[in-house]
Amino acid sequence: MWLTYVLYYVGRMNLAVALPVIESEFGWTTMTTGLVSSSFYMVYAFGQLLNGSLGDRFSARWYVFGGLLGSAVCNLLFGLSNTLLAMAVIWGVNGIFQSTGWGPIVKVSSHWVLPRQRNTVSTILGTSFVLGSLFSWWLSGQILSMSGNWRAVFWLPACILALQALFWLRQVRDKPADVGLEIASEVPVTEHRQTLREYFRDTAVFLKQPYLLLLSVTTVFQGMIKDGINLWMPALLMQTRGLDIAGAVGYSLLIPVMGFAGVLATSWINSCFKNDERKSVSLLFAVGAVIALVLSQTFFTGSVLYLSLMIGVCSLIVNGINLLLLSSIPMRFVATGKSSTLAGYLDFASYVGSAVMTVITGFVVSLWGWGSIVVAWGVLFVLGAASMLANKKAVQMTQVGSERKK
Repeated sequence: MWLTYVLYYVGRMNLAVALPVIESEFGWTTMTTGLVSSSFYMVYAFGQLLNGSLGDRFSARWYVFGGLLGSAVCNLLFGLSNTLLAMAVIWGVNGIFQSTGWGPIVKVSSHWVLPRQRNTVSTILGTSFVLGSLFSWWLSGQILSMSGNWRAVFWLPACILALQALFWLRQVRDKPADVGLEIASEVPVTEHRQTLREYFRDTAVFLKQPYLLLLSVTTVFQGMIKDGINLWMPALLMQTRGLDIAGAVGYSLLIPVMGFAGVLATSWINSCFKNDERKSVSLLFAVGAVIALVLSQTFFTGSVLYLSLMIGVCSLIVNGINLLLLSSIPMRFVATGKSSTLAGYLDFASYVGSAVMTVITGFVVSLWGWGSIVVAWGVLFVLGAASMLANKKAVQMTQVGSERKK
């Protein structure tokens, strides 16, 4: 399951490496090619909402298989495309297939592990976000440097995704019962016996619960900080420290490295709190607010390395929060049959935050400069901590799942 989600990234992060070459070949501007990537993220966000829910309704084994194959076809067709419209449409469709991965994988994981193992398993799965991005960038760079052909950056991943689809189908089963095994769960899991209309109505009722709505607000704050850092880090370094693109990218590589460390550290922190995600998330947001405050006071006086490390610590914290919100918490809902639904719902909320922060960052920086964006991160850290602390029912999530099933 970990390998599968790492390889999902091979079929979507490859665009970032190929875009500069595509711009050069067709004479397009960055704003023009940005339409291609934006089409993906808009569709991907809503795809998480839909596919997360359907991932609970249907077999995750076949659902992920279809998603991997669909993404493989989209990568193949993108490598054959020659117009902006075709690229934007194909990559948007790829967003639909790419959104079939996370929710169903969380669902399968929930069925195959004991409650006491979920913190460890969610940590392992959480590293796939960071390592998937790094592997995709490395692989795409190697393909481009060896072949000199940007189209191969999509054709080889298409082959990898297709092969992984077959491997997934052969190796994975939805539940232990599918192979005659039993596992001691908190509540026995039963199959859905509803029409799709009834199922979506039940899903809407589930997601409208006040504490889940508040949890989605917390996730929006997390997404705003996380992708506010990931997207703008090179530009921040270039415009505040006068680095060229190579130097800015080099220092920016600290971000995914620190993000990986954040996933591991958060697992330990959450175990110290006896897997109480509400306390862990609140603490991490609070620490992030303190780091942002210190950074705002020293933003223009510190060295490039100091600035990169401090922003890296913010990334470390927010990636840890991302792990708990998008992996650990949804796994608690296996008893309700809604673990995939909640994972997709919260991932959707995270990408909504990303989209909002793109606009906010441009506005804030144009008015008050880059130093003010660190203040904005601090405010978002405070709001995240406050929203999680206010969500008192979050500590009862396991019990809530059991009560709904009963």
